[in-house]
Amino acid sequence: MRPVLLLLMAIASCLIATTPARGQMVSNGGFETGPSIPLANPIHPVSPGSTVLTGWTVVGGAVSIITDNYWAPLTGQRSLQLSSTGPGAIEQSFATSPGASYRLTFWLTGEPFSTPVLKHLRVTAGATVQDYTYDVTPAWHWDMHWLQHTLDFEAPGSSTTLRFASLDASQWGPALDGITVELTSLDAPLDAGLSLSRVSPDPLTGQGRVAFSLATPGRAKLTVYDVQGRARVRLADGEFAAGPHTVDLNAAGLSASPGMYVAVLEAAGERLVRRFTVLR
Repeated sequence: MRPVLLLLMAIASCLIATTPARGQMVSNGGFETGPSIPLANPIHPVSPGSTVLTGWTVVGGAVSIITDNYWAPLTGQRSLQLSSTGPGAIEQSFATSPGASYRLTFWLTGEPFSTPVLKHLRVTAGATVQDYTYDVTPAWHWDMHWLQHTLDFEAPGSSTTLRFASLDASQWGPALDGITVELTSLDAPLDAGLSLSRVSPDPLTGQGRVAFSLATPGRAKLTVYDVQGRARVRLADGEFAAGPHTVDLNAAGLSASPGMYVAVLEAAGERLVRRFTVLR
């Protein structure tokens, strides 16, 4: 059996054995467990420093648990608004593999007919920080027009802290539901010089790119394989200077067979692997 196929089979079995079930890395991502909330009080404020919201700590201003007696959550009976009298924030820390890649998924909305019309949210996952906006114009209390967002990040250590913070100085800030974190790749850089980035974007539907870096000048080969271990696209093969390099990846030749692929960098006697998905 070909060495590359054996390598891919080993990686696949490792991922299957160690990838947690969807949503299990973050506790209470739907905010369904926590304090008892009377039917007559569907907006339940939670004070700064409180841990009454299972799995989460309120670290900024007060936040509010919103039940389905006030607006329609994404699923279940509860969602969370990151404000009560002003901007609030929540955070949670969870175990991770240093250098491994993860994907955060969450759903965002805001109070219908409130001001500001644009809600502003800052998400921090380890060292990765990203700001988001949400326009409440299409939202109604019976149809909150939840929008899904994803954020890819690398774990900085054996524990990663996830934080959601409102940037709006009002009582009607952004609202959250359906938070999950999934492992996407166990592959971490072998050292500070030799590395292979994630394919961007992922999933890939058209033109994308992938970057790699060499610790010293030398020969490098970057190849895309399918899950059967067949070489599908040769992205780079030659002598390269030390430092970062970026190559284009066009999905046109792969989209006829959508699914999982892997990019394999071979350099300095080592192999680095990044998996990614191609859509039709």
